[in-house]
Parts: sequence; C-alpha cells; structure tokens
Amino acid sequence: MSEKNIKDQENLDDKSEELDAKTAESTSDTESATDAIDKAPADSIQFSVMFDDDDADADETDSDTAAGTADSIYSSLAAAEASAATDDINNDSDDAESSANAAESASSETEAQPNEAEADALASADASAAVTARNAERVNATLGLAKTESKDDLAAREDRSHKAEPAMTLASRIDRVLVGGGADDVLLKTYPTFALNKVTLAGAKGKAPVLDSVEFACYAGHSYALLLSDDEDSGLTADVKRRALMGVMTGLVQPTSGSVMNKSANIAELEPVELRGHRLGIVPQQHALQPYLDAEHNVLYAMEASNRNFLKPKPVIARELLAKVGFAEATTGVAVGKLPLVQQRLVAIARAISTEAEVLILDEPTRGLNDDDTVTVFAALAKLAHNGDPKHCVIVLTASREIAEAADTLFEI
Repeated sequence: MSEKNIKDQENLDDKSEELDAKTAESTSDTESATDAIDKAPADSIQFSVMFDDDDADADETDSDTAAGTADSIYSSLAAAEASAATDDINNDSDDAESSANAAESASSETEAQPNEAEADALASADASAAVTARNAERVNATLGLAKTESKDDLAAREDRSHKAEPAMTLASRIDRVLVGGGADDVLLKTYPTFALNKVTLAGAKGKAPVLDSVEFACYAGHSYALLLSDDEDSGLTADVKRRALMGVMTGLVQPTSGSVMNKSANIAELEPVELRGHRLGIVPQQHALQPYLDAEHNVLYAMEASNRNFLKPKPVIARELLAKVGFAEATTGVAVGKLPLVQQRLVAIARAISTEAEVLILDEPTRGLNDDDTVTVFAALAKLAHNGDPKHCVIVLTASREIAEAADTLFEI
C-alpha cells in the first residue's frame, strides 16, 4: 500500500471516529433533553437540534433522530400547555369566586354596619316620623272634638252662658269673667306698680292706730282686693279702715310712717296734677261723676282736668273708652244721673282711665248692685287688668269676702 493510500485511510478512519463521536454526543443530548422535558415544568422546557454537513449518511441519521426528538418535544410541550391552560382556568375561576365572595362579604358588612352619618340620618328620620305621628294624632283628636259639637249644641251653650245659673255663687260667676293674672305670673318684682311699705296712720289721741304697718305690693296686669273687716279689740270698723286707706293711697292723707310708692316714686313727693292727672285713676263712692253731664262729656271733663295732650280728638277717645268698659247706653244727650246705677259705675271707670293712669283704685265699686250688675262691673275690670293696652293694676277696696275672693290676689287689712 502506498504512503498516499495509507494517509487517505487514516483520514477516513479519523472522520469515521469523529462522526461516531458526534452521533453518540447527539444521542446523549437527545436523551438528556427528553429526560429534562419529562421532569421539568411546561414553561421551562429547553431543546436543541444539531446539524452536520460533513456526511450525507450522518445527516439522514441526525434528521431522523432530530425529527423523532422534535415530535416528542412538541407532544410534551402541547400536553404541558394544555395542562397549564386548564390550571389557569381553574385558578382564574377560583380567584373570581373568591373575589365575588369577598365583595359580597364586604357589602354585607357595609350594610350591617352603617357609618356615623347614615346612623344620624336614620335617627333623625325616625325622630321626624315620631313627631309627625304625634302631631297627626293631636290634629285628629282636635277634629274629632270639633265634629262632636254641632251648631245647635254651640247655640244652646251660648244661650246658657247669657242666663244666670241660680246654683252658682256670686264669686263663681265673677271668676268666669276673670282671665288669668295670678300673682305667680309676675316676672319682674324690682319696683311694684303700686305698693304700701309699712304704712302706719295714727288714730285719735289715746287710741290705737287706724293703720298699723300695712304692707302689700301690686303689679300691672293683675287685680287685687283689700278685704276690710271690723277689729273688735281696737274698736275700729271696716268703714274707718276703708276711708283711711283711700286717703293714704290717693295722696290726700300723709301716713304717720312708711311710704306709698308708685314704682320708684313716693307719691308724697309728686305734684297733685301729676298724681291724679296721670299716675292714679280713682273711683270713689261719692263724687265720681258729674250727674248733669252725659256720659261722653263726663269723660271729656276728666280729660280736660288732666291737662294732658292727646293724639286723637278727645271726643273720639271718650267714645272709645266708653265702649272699652262695656257702656251700653247713649253716649250723648242723656245725663248720667238718669242712667241705671251699673251704667253710672261704668262711666266712672271710663273717666278713671281717661288720663292714661296705670293704677286704678276703686272704693266699693259694686256696692248697691245686684249680682248681674256686679258681674258686669267685674268683667270690665278684668278686661282692663288682663287684656288692656296697656294693662292696668286694679285695686278694689271692699268689705265683702265674696267680692274680694273674685280678685287674683286678696290682702286682709
């Protein structure tokens, strides 16, 4: 064999060994890749294919091996992807169900536990509903009462109110025309409208004082009664006490001690024209009227004597005052001396308030009147005390307990 042939043979043997080595390496790589595919998860599969152009037979062998390996790889990859997709779908379904359950739980907790603003709104709504329900009940009750009284019943009641009830006492009848004004209603007691502060009036020499530390306070908007009674120990009669009180209260008599006050003013320090022309309205038993004048001119007489200025014509004011006290006769053309006694008393009351006096002092205004006329006079006094504009302080001196008890407040002297 020639040297050339020997070299060619050696080269051929080397190539054959090299090819066998490459084939063994490719087979080993293929088996390793297949094992890795079987063991590794679907998302981490790795593979490689090696090609060699040096020999056609090697190419065919490699192609067949690579094709089989590729088919195995693709099958494994497809199975892994299908499994992963199924797991993802299941996981997504579980996640969606968990999210729905969490949302439903949160919603139920939110509904079960309202916030503070919602709680306040609910409480306010409940309170409003309760108030509305109570108001509706009251309205229904009022409407029910209104329906129970027919017009005939109201007419019958009105007729009964104008008729005297013989079973009722005089005090009860007077109470029906008095409206409110108890002593407890006084809100400000700094300066009473009219007051006696420990007033003493000495009697005749060697006799007991006629008035001994008399003290009381009166306020506008209320009616008062000074109940006078005989004193057997001292021998003083109710009539003596009455005259003494009228003199002291009107400023005609100065007390021995103590003071008579109109608010913050001591009446002993006031001019007579101011005291009787503005501050005090007096209704004595005698000389309370000019009997030859008619009702309107009697009121005008007092207005002229007060020396006051008035915003409206005096005759207009005189007629308004007579209507205010309930005077029911002709205001002009008839002398008051010819009128019924109760109408004369009403004219005297209109004269007393014509000077805009806040304090009204009356000496036995119901003496000589029957029960019906007494109620009429007290109705006028109650209107002046409780509903007047301005409200007056009405003080009645009387020896009748029945009359005295009809006033808001009673003082025994």
